[in-house]
Amino acid sequence: MSRKRHSHAKAAAPTGPTVAPDEDLSGFACPNEDCSDFNRFAAGNLRVCERMGKEQRIRRLYCSTCGHRFSERQGSLMAKSKLPEETVVRIVKCIGYGCSVEATADICDVDARTVELLLSKAGPRAE
Repeated sequence: MSRKRHSHAKAAAPTGPTVAPDEDLSGFACPNEDCSDFNRFAAGNLRVCERMGKEQRIRRLYCSTCGHRFSERQGSLMAKSKLPEETVVRIVKCIGYGCSVEATADICDVDARTVELLLSKAGPRAE
């Protein structure tokens, strides 16, 4: 007759989403205007709660102060964009160097309307 051993050690309770040691979130702040940590960078209130996108590169952040969840891309040129970050950077550089919309679209292998959309988002930020 075999006896089962029971472990009396208690499992640690989950404490919510955690940040891997190599993930720096100091460049982010809670975008919720009702949060007491609104726009406070490196306040220690943000955690990575999930990853999104085709290759799981986009982090979804969680504010432990107010419970708000948001994408790290929110409020940036990358918001709601399915383009790779490298392509967006290349488009902005081409426009910055004075390339036309058509030339930029050809160089970056995207549609001219995509370049115009990014230009309309980036233009006001550059002023």
